[in-house]
Amino acid sequence: MSRQGLKDFVHAVEHSAALRRELHQLDSMHALLAMAHKFGFSVSETDLKDDETCAQVETWFASSWIS
Repeated sequence: MSRQGLKDFVHAVEHSAALRRELHQLDSMHALLAMAHKFGFSVSETDLKDDETCAQVETWFASSWIS
């Protein structure tokens, strides 16, 4: 259960037509998580929900005077 697992899964889907076809068949978040686990990716419901927030924080931090 990690954000890296989610990133790895997204990368795999972006580079595999077969995974994209399977993804388009899904009808729920639980089906998406089952698919990720089926292919060996450690992704949780929390990862999916928190990803947008994490991306916003990373963007802010990269553009802030703090970095």
